Amino acid sequence: MPEIPLFPLNVVLMPGAPMPLHIFEERYKQMVNECLEDRSEFGMVLADEGGTRNVGCTARIVELVQRYEDGRLVILVEGSQRFKLNNILTGKPYYVGEVEYLEDETSEEDISGLAEECVALLERVIEAATEGEVGIEVEPPYRNLSFAIAGRIEFDLETRQRILELPSEGGRLRKVKELLTETAEKLERDKQAREKAETNGHLRGDWKPK
Repeated sequence: MPEIPLFPLNVVLMPGAPMPLHIFEERYKQMVNECLEDRSEFGMVLADEGGTRNVGCTARIVELVQRYEDGRLVILVEGSQRFKLNNILTGKPYYVGEVEYLEDETSEEDISGLAEECVALLERVIEAATEGEVGIEVEPPYRNLSFAIAGRIEFDLETRQRILELPSEGGRLRKVKELLTETAEKLERDKQAREKAETNGHLRGDWKPK
């Protein structure tokens, strides 16, 4: 059974999604330096007051952004492969996990239409958002689209974890579609409320009936 270094953290990393990390604990500085030297990956698992989850994602270090004089590091990682955590070993300063890598369930389901619906909903979310555009590649073919969206949209941690654990892209896209629909409708309501407040409830002067 494969063994990989573990980094339990209050985040959910998705395959293909980037994430910056500030490494300051001694044990994790050692872990990251070993991964940099060996060009190997480490596993990230959600850990919070609910405990450590048993499904996580490996992290590939794509850039050492900065190394401070005190040994702290800022790195950019990208999610690589989902895994199931079967056992935690404690022989090193940091945790090591015995893991089983997870593959998607095979299916003959045509999810291209579902993917296009999710892309259209994502465009609605971006248009309605006030924070600016979300940098997500949405050109076909939509490979791992569910992870691309869930890795960058600010869904809550439990929701992101549920998406990570779903065993098929079709199932994940259905969940993402549901979440994007709720998000788009809420953002559009909020945007309309702000626009109404800015005009004190009155119509703009340039508005003409059709």
